[in-house]
Amino acid sequence: MDSVGIVGAVIRLGGIVQGVGFRPFVYRQARRFALTGSVKNTGMGVLITVDGKKRDIERFYREIRENPPALAQIHSVSIHFTGSAGFSGFEISASSGDSEGFSPISPDIATCEDCLLDIFTQGNRRARYPFTNCTACGPRFSIVRAIPYDRANTTMSVFPLCGECAAEYQDPLDRRYHAQPNACPECGPALSLLDRGGSPAQGDPIRKALALLKNGKIVAVKGIGGYHLAADPFSCEAVGALRARKRRPGKPFALMARDIASVQKYCTLSALDAEALASPERPILLLERAGDAGKLCADLAPDTSLLGVMLPYTPLHHILMREGPELLVMTSGNLSEEPLAFRDGDALSTLGSIADAFLTHDREIRRPCDDSVLVSAPWGPVPIRRSRGFVPRGIDVGYPGFQIFAAGASEKNTFCVCKDGKAYPSHHVGDLANEKSVDAYAGGVEDFFCLFRVKPEAVACDLHPDYESTLYAQALAGELGVPLVRVQHHHAHISSLLGERKVMEKVIGVSFDGTGYGSDGTIWGGEFLVADPGEFERAGHFACVPMPGGEKAILETDRMGISYLLHAYGSASDVPRFSFFERVGEERFRLVEEIVRSGVNSPPTSSCGRFFDAVSSLVGLCDAPSYDAQGAIRLETAAGRMDRFSDPYPFEVDGAMVVDFAATVRAVVDDVTGGRPVQTVARRFHCTLIAVGLEICRRLRDERGIGTVALSGGVFQNRILLAGLRGELEQAGFCVLVHALVPPNDGGISLGQGVTALHRMERGIR
Repeated sequence: MDSVGIVGAVIRLGGIVQGVGFRPFVYRQARRFALTGSVKNTGMGVLITVDGKKRDIERFYREIRENPPALAQIHSVSIHFTGSAGFSGFEISASSGDSEGFSPISPDIATCEDCLLDIFTQGNRRARYPFTNCTACGPRFSIVRAIPYDRANTTMSVFPLCGECAAEYQDPLDRRYHAQPNACPECGPALSLLDRGGSPAQGDPIRKALALLKNGKIVAVKGIGGYHLAADPFSCEAVGALRARKRRPGKPFALMARDIASVQKYCTLSALDAEALASPERPILLLERAGDAGKLCADLAPDTSLLGVMLPYTPLHHILMREGPELLVMTSGNLSEEPLAFRDGDALSTLGSIADAFLTHDREIRRPCDDSVLVSAPWGPVPIRRSRGFVPRGIDVGYPGFQIFAAGASEKNTFCVCKDGKAYPSHHVGDLANEKSVDAYAGGVEDFFCLFRVKPEAVACDLHPDYESTLYAQALAGELGVPLVRVQHHHAHISSLLGERKVMEKVIGVSFDGTGYGSDGTIWGGEFLVADPGEFERAGHFACVPMPGGEKAILETDRMGISYLLHAYGSASDVPRFSFFERVGEERFRLVEEIVRSGVNSPPTSSCGRFFDAVSSLVGLCDAPSYDAQGAIRLETAAGRMDRFSDPYPFEVDGAMVVDFAATVRAVVDDVTGGRPVQTVARRFHCTLIAVGLEICRRLRDERGIGTVALSGGVFQNRILLAGLRGELEQAGFCVLVHALVPPNDGGISLGQGVTALHRMERGIR
């Protein structure tokens, strides 16, 4: 290189810039612009040092900033010009660690088209190889042990590369250059089929597994982030056996479909839906049944018109679906209420009573990561569970000056760490309902602290004193000697939405939810807040009714039906005798009435979720749910598709914006006793909640001058309510915020807690 006019530059990039083909991309661009120097991974990201003409360096810098590899996410970038260092060529240097900084790891990514071509090309050395990958696809988050993201720091370190794979790995122009999970049949992981006792079967594991599935057996399949349980969705015998063994009597099972064409045979699919299904994240997407869906076993999803479907995302899945049926049940590999099985020994012991065989492999999963779930909506899919494919991708929330740990909720738990202006919600942990779940939670937190090199300056948690996550947070804050920031549950819901949208000003927060501990000691859940990320005011809410038996009222929802009837009519003797009484019986009604009158273990609640439970029970849809929100799901299903919201039941709103549904309940009873169809009641009930939301928001806009509404909380998983209220509010001139990055349910709580803690720390509020 002619030294005249040559300068040097140091370029630093942070974000998801490791494990996504960034260094070979930089190498190619450096050659394109005739630059010399080097690029390497560090604990904080990617470091580039170059020599060249200043104009060429600036063009190079612009190219890597504006057109990085598809899977990269650049969070920070800087350039500093220096004198020439006298490089003679351009090279990719060995990585260097950094004990203080960190570089985020890419999520696990679905198999790319180039690798699929290798797998399904006869004669290719990776033909039918179930662990094929490159820098554009494959496992990342689930196999990394430490940063920087190099093979030695992953669970692939035990598989030495063969000569051909090593050549690919070392060639900057090869798409497998430094693809850390790179492997082939000669040097990589291997597949096996085991019986319940762990003994291997002879022959081709995939073909033998498919034969078992065809014969109605259940097969545990080891994927990227854990085990699935696979079965034939057309066989009610197989589906029934899976339900009985898994102890999951009613909750829907997910399906895996061969391709988009297969999905279209059984579901209604929009262009946005198809895009989400085929995205690198490969989520489960909840779609309306259509076409041949009637041929499937009705017990797959008995309470809903939706089917949860995903496309194959590992080479093993693709081979199974290409050589086997076009649809398979592919549900999480766990016993009901227990964590996902991901360690081989645990899977054999935990799933041995469920699965007839195990299609497994010898690549270790470092950390579990369950499938992500989205639900179809007219404007694009809404997250229900954010996990594989999305985690550990950061969310830009601002407030770069503090490091925070947020403990999350008790149900649908995720936790969250915040660092350098980014929030990193964890993979789905689930309900902290037993010792195994709590252990999985604690292990996940320690893992994130190590992986993200977080030193919390504050710990955030829920107000509820008995949540396992709250107890963990209290102990951690004490151990670290840092402030404990307690965040009210429904404020955290709204803050999670404000955080993902980077909204700092006050909004009207509509939080329709199950139950959350209120700042007044009652159980909240039908809330209208005036809130920003740091603070909130309870500006309106549903009128409280007793929860007879406390938590029992969630498991026996006829208790909420009785409670609402007593609220509406005053006493049992004044309630009209209708079909509800025939089911629950006079004796049980009187017993629950005594509990309500005594006030013992009957906390008052404003919960929207409990109101759904009550109405679902009153109309005969669900008295004792076998899973969370079963009654609400049945009520939504009974309503069917709704385009108009013009026939609400009566309700009353007082001067303090407390919404009383006594008149609503009496009208529901009148409809039931008058023989009106359940669909009519379900539709009018949804219209009522939409009308309530619209009226309170209008009043608050008139009083406070706030024109932005944020909709969050678990009840907004209900598509009728979400789409209906959003549409009515927008027609009334409001700007409406809905979730796109984290779930509206308790899976988003940890983000909201983290954002609130950051906001308060920024303003010096302790």
